[in-house]
Amino acid sequence: MRLWFLLLLPFAAGCAGNVADYVGPRAGIVTPQLIRFGFDLAEARCVGEAVGDTVRPVDLRRLVRAAAAVRQGSAPSDRLTPNDLLAVARTVPRAGVGEAFEQATRTCGMAPWRMTGLAEPPPVAVAVAPPPAPRTVWLNLGSAGPGQSIAIDAATIEQSDTTRIAWFRLTDPGTPPSDSSFLLAIDCRARTINAKARQRRDSAGTVLERIDYPDNPLRVENGTVMEIAWLAMCS
Repeated sequence: MRLWFLLLLPFAAGCAGNVADYVGPRAGIVTPQLIRFGFDLAEARCVGEAVGDTVRPVDLRRLVRAAAAVRQGSAPSDRLTPNDLLAVARTVPRAGVGEAFEQATRTCGMAPWRMTGLAEPPPVAVAVAPPPAPRTVWLNLGSAGPGQSIAIDAATIEQSDTTRIAWFRLTDPGTPPSDSSFLLAIDCRARTINAKARQRRDSAGTVLERIDYPDNPLRVENGTVMEIAWLAMCS
């Protein structure tokens, strides 16, 4: 009756990191950070899958932790780029992670790093303190048929093993982007989304209004912009 459990023990003992990483797609481990460092959605999925084919899940987790600690500065030139993430990948202790990441971008047609005249990546810009009015980096994730579209502020992405948190913005058909955005906590494993807060900013990025919501995780419904957000962050 317990033979299956005994057969699983050697596998579990030999795995470093989360067992779920070994039985599910690995691209989702790094996709949120790829988006945060300037990859569009298609690039993030392609590179995530390519690097996941050659890098162990435990090293992908190390890369994610190192990348999450990097914060952009206040100047436009401080926007985080794929080149910055390459520099981070080269700091992962296990040899070959940086090379695997660089090869993954070549596989996905991204070389030579969207840069001109630079043989080596520039140093990663790390802000000592966040600027008074953080810049937003809105990335459109898509629309639900002819209806609403949803975008994510890639600079705000935070992730843990199964949760992704970021600010999102909804746009109705035929209207300009809203000045309101929503802080959403996405549970990849439970397939739920919990709206944590809503805020409104002016054109300079200053917060004019913020409303915090009580916890109320809701199931992600098929064919909605919430499903688009879930797929972008968790697949």
